[in-house]
Amino acid sequence: MSTTAGSGASADKLPPTIGRYRVVERIGTGAMGMVYAADDDTLGRRVAVKVMMGDLEDEPEMRGRFFREAKITGQLAHRNIVTVFDLGEEDHHPFIVMELLAGLALPEYLAATPNLSLDVKIDLMMQVCEGLQAAHSKGVVHRDIKPSNLFVQNDGSVKILDFGVARLASSNLTRHGFLVGTPEFMSPEQARGEAVDARSDVFSAAGVFYFMLTGRGPFSSNDLPKMLRAVIHDDPPPMTEAQAPDSLRRALMKALSKAPAERYQQCAEMQAELAKVRRAQGGVAHRYAQAALDRYRQVVATIEERRALGHSLGRTDIDRAATTALARLAARFPEFAKHTNAHALMEPMDGALAQEALSSLQTRHNAELASLAALKMEAGAARARPSAELPDLTLHRPGMHVEAAPVDDASQPSLRDRAAAFWRKFGGT
Repeated sequence: MSTTAGSGASADKLPPTIGRYRVVERIGTGAMGMVYAADDDTLGRRVAVKVMMGDLEDEPEMRGRFFREAKITGQLAHRNIVTVFDLGEEDHHPFIVMELLAGLALPEYLAATPNLSLDVKIDLMMQVCEGLQAAHSKGVVHRDIKPSNLFVQNDGSVKILDFGVARLASSNLTRHGFLVGTPEFMSPEQARGEAVDARSDVFSAAGVFYFMLTGRGPFSSNDLPKMLRAVIHDDPPPMTEAQAPDSLRRALMKALSKAPAERYQQCAEMQAELAKVRRAQGGVAHRYAQAALDRYRQVVATIEERRALGHSLGRTDIDRAATTALARLAARFPEFAKHTNAHALMEPMDGALAQEALSSLQTRHNAELASLAALKMEAGAARARPSAELPDLTLHRPGMHVEAAPVDDASQPSLRDRAAAFWRKFGGT
C-alpha cells in the first residue's frame, strides 16, 4: 500500500491497493482510520477495508492483542454482526476486511426516517441485543457501542460494527490526539477506567436506545468533564410518554443503572423485556386499529342511510353524492376498506397510524352525522306540511251553497294543479 491513512499523504489520494485488495473509493472516515470499498479479485467480490491510523511497530503486545481479538470477531457468525473476511498489516498499519454493507449508519437512518414507528424502533433494539448476546456468549465484549457503530441495512436488518477496536484506546495508537469511543455512551465503570464485561455493553446499548427515542444522548454536554461526571453520577433526563411508553422507559432506566449488578445481566434479558413491551404495544395498537375499523364501518353505514333518506325526498343527485363519498373514503383508508365485512379480521397495524386513523374517522363520522341530521330535518318538515295543500276534489251539485274555508290566496292551488291532482287520483300518469 503506497499511501495509508496515517502516512501523512494527501487525504484525497487513494492508495491503489491495500494488501491484495484493489481500492475503488473511500467510503468513510473516522477517528480510528479510513474505510475503503475495494475489489477482492481473487474471490470476485467487493469488500470494505478499514485501515487503522495507529502504527503498531512499537506496540508488539498491543499488536498481538489486536489480531487475537480480531480473529475472535471473525468467528462471530451472526446476522447482526458485520462479517470479517480477512486481517492484515501493511507498513505497520493493521487493516480489517469486512462485508460491504448497503444502507445507513443509525444516526443517518433516523434522520432519513423521522416518522419511524415505535414498533420498528423496538425491532432495531432487539436486533442489537441479539447481536451483542451472540458476541458475549463467545466471550467478546464490544466496549464501544454507540449510534455510529450500528448500521441499518436496506432490508431493515442491523449490523454491529467495530468489535474489538476500542481495545486500541489503551495504547499509543491514540497519540494523534483522537479520542476513541464516545464518552456519552460509555458505562460508568468504563469511564472510571475499570475492567468491563458484558454489562458494560448493556449500559451502552441502552444509551443508544435512549438516543433512538429522544433524538439526544442520555448525557449530552459540550463539556467533556461534565459529561463524564454525568455518566458516572447522574441519571439521564426522563423521557416523556410521547417518546416511549412507561414499560419501555422503565426497561431502559434499569439498563442504565450505575451499578452493573442492578442492570440486566445479559443482553438476552433486555431483549426479552423489549419483546414484552412490543407485544403489549401491539395489543394497544390492535385495539386502536379495531376501534378505527368500527368507526369506518359506522361512516359507511351513515352514508348509506343518507342515501336512502335522499331517495325518499326525491333527491336525484343523492346516488352520485353517496357513491363518490364512499369511493373517497375507501381511497383515504384502504386498510379498512377491505375489512367492511363484519366477520373480517383486522390485520396488524402500527399503533400511531391506527390512532391517527381513528381520530380522522371520528371527525369524518361527525361530519356525516351532521349531513344526515340536516336531511332528517328536511324530511320532518315535509311530513309536517298540512294536507290542505292538496286541492279539494269534492264534486258538488249546481246551485248548492258550499261554505268555503278561508285560505290564503297565495297558497290556493291553480286550476292546473287541481286538474293534475284529480288526474293522478283516478289513475292518470
